[in-house]
Amino acid sequence: MFKKHKKSVDVGDRFVKVDDPNTVWIVAGQGAPVASIPHFQVVRDGYPNRVRTLSEQVLLDPDFYRRVG
Repeated sequence: MFKKHKKSVDVGDRFVKVDDPNTVWIVAGQGAPVASIPHFQVVRDGYPNRVRTLSEQVLLDPDFYRRVG
């Protein structure tokens, strides 16, 4: 069976940057929306002090990030 690609982001989802597939980022929470675009805080796996805020649009763009199991 084929996997369906989720069209949204949830806390606990895991992503890697396309140009850095060895670093996993875990969605830790929702950030404040900017111009009605949802944003999420992601934490680097194994480095809880490394936090980024990214838009849902960027996380779901296959040119930038890829969801991992």
